Amino acid sequence: MRNYAFGATTGAVYGAASELTPQVTAGAGIPYGVAVWLIADEFVVPGLGLSKAPVDYPLSKHSVSFAAHLVYGFTTDIFRRVARTALRAA
Repeated sequence: MRNYAFGATTGAVYGAASELTPQVTAGAGIPYGVAVWLIADEFVVPGLGLSKAPVDYPLSKHSVSFAAHLVYGFTTDIFRRVARTALRAA
């Protein structure tokens, strides 16, 4: 459940940031996904003691998480574009 709430919150941040600074959308959300992975997965979550330190995980785990965040960033941008188009049409 926490992952869904975190994903929704970071998605909302992306949507708001894209309205204020359209350059945020460069790369179709993929750089945003990388930023979320780096900041949250590699620093904040371990720093809060919610996971082991990054060095305690094999590279394969980091690779899978990184890839998942690329998909998250891209999907977030697609959803933002669809929602924005729907809101303009309403």
